[in-house]
Amino acid sequence: MIIPSVTLRKRKIVEAEALEGYESGPLWLVDEDYKSGRELNFKRYDDLSGLYELYLDAEITQVDDIADAITGGSTMVTVSENIEKEKLKRALFYTDSLILYVRNRSEIADFFIENGGSRIYSDTQLFDGNVIEFTSRLACGKCNIVVPIGGLDGRRDKEAPSLP
Repeated sequence: MIIPSVTLRKRKIVEAEALEGYESGPLWLVDEDYKSGRELNFKRYDDLSGLYELYLDAEITQVDDIADAITGGSTMVTVSENIEKEKLKRALFYTDSLILYVRNRSEIADFFIENGGSRIYSDTQLFDGNVIEFTSRLACGKCNIVVPIGGLDGRRDKEAPSLP
């Protein structure tokens, strides 16, 4: 499945114009505001979750923020590979709506899977087994591919094709 992505920056959707042509379905929302140390953008999550199945890419490391993001309308939430193991365990106890974002630490992916996690996003590594995978750069026949919507990608991978 191809999942279109948009970027939230300075509380605005960078690809807002291209998003107008996308009526429904899953939407991958990269919250650059949160990733750069600001608060979660609940208003935007609420607005978007009424129209789309919202996959929030915020690389969260706090259990309370995970709970808030899901309560705020996100169907799935990415957690950072830098999350402490005890926090990750608590988050997995709270919800199975987590996607572990892995860049380098495959051992945290093993811990995630051993403790009930099943979804991993990575542009650098593929994982075997019963893992549902998300990527934007790897050639993977069974992965969900995250693709910037409308050709504008908010400074992310420019090699990914845009959606029609």
